[in-house]
Amino acid sequence: MRFRRVYLLYGEEKFLVHHYEKQLRAKIITPDTECMNLDVFDGKNFTADQILDAAQTVPFMSERRLVLVRGSHLFASGRKADSERLAVFVPDIPDTAILLFIEDDVDRRGRLFKKVNEAGLAVEMKAPSEKELLDWVTNMCKKRERKVSRDTILTLLRYTAHNMESLANEMEKLFGVTSVGAEITREDIEAVCTPALETRIFDLVDAVGNKRPERALDIFSNMLLMKEQPLVILVMIARQFRLITQSKALAEKMRSASEIAALLCVRVFIVTECLRQANQFTSEGLLSALRDCLEADINIKSGRISDKLAVETLIIKYASALQN
Repeated sequence: MRFRRVYLLYGEEKFLVHHYEKQLRAKIITPDTECMNLDVFDGKNFTADQILDAAQTVPFMSERRLVLVRGSHLFASGRKADSERLAVFVPDIPDTAILLFIEDDVDRRGRLFKKVNEAGLAVEMKAPSEKELLDWVTNMCKKRERKVSRDTILTLLRYTAHNMESLANEMEKLFGVTSVGAEITREDIEAVCTPALETRIFDLVDAVGNKRPERALDIFSNMLLMKEQPLVILVMIARQFRLITQSKALAEKMRSASEIAALLCVRVFIVTECLRQANQFTSEGLLSALRDCLEADINIKSGRISDKLAVETLIIKYASALQN
């Protein structure tokens, strides 16, 4: 395999970042020489010269030395001198070394990014589309010899957090409660998978829209038992009301669900849920709810009311049969 002299892996999908980091490590150095030919720099407490020294050290009983740099902030603002020093060095990395950067924040306009992209490979790990997640879960099930329908996978995607790491964890739970050759069902998902905060917010707003205050308060209480903070729940409720309002307005302009999803930067199924929930509220009711969410946030932060009581009051008000 022909290697580049420098790699940069970054992006919001951490599962893919970690996956390809492991792949590269396994291919560049062998486990029996890793302790002698792997240098790891985590965080910001090191200098560019330390990285350079490691890269220029001759590997021991191996063709290459791997220098792994994680979370350095060298590709963002704040470390200009070290970033410039490395930008000068990158084109001259010796053939015996490979630099691998794993970063969260990356400024693609920076000189170091451009030099890495020229001399090696910079790859952004973006969140996969719903179709890509469907295919990925399907392949996981095939490898573990489980049957699963497309509708069941869609239920899983709507029920759990939408990043690959969380999905992988939930799939392991499902493999644990099903046998080889068995079919994974919706009941299995509801029995063992942990619903995402977003999913619970959907349920809470559903209960509010259907004028079921006891059900809404029960969902809220369960969220508190799961250590969710009331202020975070309030922010998510406001976000949901905002998405419903925006989706409703765009749908009235004859926009399709996929077009609305692209405009709002959310997945299509979220728009579908929002359009369904839009039927439970009037436009005036939605705007009023957004104003009350803002007022509750201000009252909490100014100490006028406790966060728990503020959210409960909001829920009761809009789940009341007198509210739209």
